[in-house]
Amino acid sequence: MDERCSSPGLLLALLGHYAMRKLREVHTRHELTPRQFQLLALLCRRGATGQRELGQLMEIDPSILVTLLNPLEAGGLLSRRRDELDRRRHLVRLTARGERRLAAAARAQHEAEEELFAGLEAGQREQLHDLLIALNESLSGDPAAAAANEACEEAR
Repeated sequence: MDERCSSPGLLLALLGHYAMRKLREVHTRHELTPRQFQLLALLCRRGATGQRELGQLMEIDPSILVTLLNPLEAGGLLSRRRDELDRRRHLVRLTARGERRLAAAARAQHEAEEELFAGLEAGQREQLHDLLIALNESLSGDPAAAAANEACEEAR
């Protein structure tokens, strides 16, 4: 028996790898990495957000966050300013240029997802989505799962 078929965990990992490769191709065409796309989408949903809070939401070290923010800021996709109420805090905002880039990348990502799930009927897609959310919620003690849950809730 093919191990991919007998092990749901392995199958999920392999499909996840395939999906990530496809999404990475889409994001790269829009001069973004998947993490940069995630960051821009987070700013689009939340509005201006503190730099420290962004790192916590994305569960990445502040030094890694800076390596994501710097090229996006240099490209005019986001801006960083000191918070007028708390001068120690830096607020990160999506710019109009960033909104346009995110919108184009999101459209391309949607098209890639349509191709990815083309073999499933609408009801099956919805069922898969619900099952993935349930699985993610069952892992709620895992910080990565908690962050993904928040992203799912905000997207609804």
